[in-house]
Amino acid sequence: MFTLGRQYRTIASRSIVKSSGQAVECSIVIPLLNQNDQWLKHSVISALQQTTACEVIVVISAKTPQSNLDVLRSLRESSKNLILTSSDSEGFPVALNVGFQTASTDRVGMLMSDDWLDPRAAELCVAQNADIVSTGHTFFAADGVTPFHEIDWTPTWERYEGLQTLERKASYLKHFLLIRKSMLEEIGGADESLGNFPGIDDYDMIWTLLEHRATVALVAESLYNFRDHGSARLTLNNVQESIQGLERILRKHGIGDDEAAGVIQRHSRWYGMPVNEAYRKIKAGNYLLAHDKEPSVRERSE
Repeated sequence: MFTLGRQYRTIASRSIVKSSGQAVECSIVIPLLNQNDQWLKHSVISALQQTTACEVIVVISAKTPQSNLDVLRSLRESSKNLILTSSDSEGFPVALNVGFQTASTDRVGMLMSDDWLDPRAAELCVAQNADIVSTGHTFFAADGVTPFHEIDWTPTWERYEGLQTLERKASYLKHFLLIRKSMLEEIGGADESLGNFPGIDDYDMIWTLLEHRATVALVAESLYNFRDHGSARLTLNNVQESIQGLERILRKHGIGDDEAAGVIQRHSRWYGMPVNEAYRKIKAGNYLLAHDKEPSVRERSE
């Protein structure tokens, strides 16, 4: 079962058959606090318009502004597959767990409310028989049009297999992520005790799943689109507080101080600024980057 701080409530009834009659094959969870209305609309529509039928679960907060709610309710009028739910507790991992528990399917993906999916994301991932499916991703400027191709990411099985630790493997598996709900239930979902810090979804939770022997498949295509901006996002929070959150994750997984120092250095250089800005600073400092020869990957969590 999932760890939930308090009771949650569903605002819209679930529909498990698309209006076309196509059976729903997966669920996509979108946690929402407060988002630019147009970015939110773009995100939700990208999930609703997948080439395979998906239920889209938006988990709203007590702090979600009325304009965001208006966008969602307008979209819900034209889509039976859009579910709005909420929790009495605040927090990113809480919102994820509410979404996971609400999901009616055993394949669950995550989408941040400022990002968007390739139309084939769900279809290509559902076709993979694995507990965790991970894809490549592309970065765009805040306008959602200008690409930052120098920080695109495409995973390969050869590189993943060459990574020697679960920490490295967990760092390698990035959004889009499609996960078996039964495995999420086994680990209790996102760890709410860790708080609102980068890596709750695509690092700690993945690491825990790997510790529970989750199977992995990779789709070597860019199916997730990040909007790289300077507005609210977990990686833009206070750097020292984010490092403290990372330290808690490392202690949870039994990483000693000597090893932790290197892990913190790899992750924290991406904190506190948009990814494209961090990339340029790292490149100028001659740091090792994701596409260099050593099987060390760019550590970045949302």
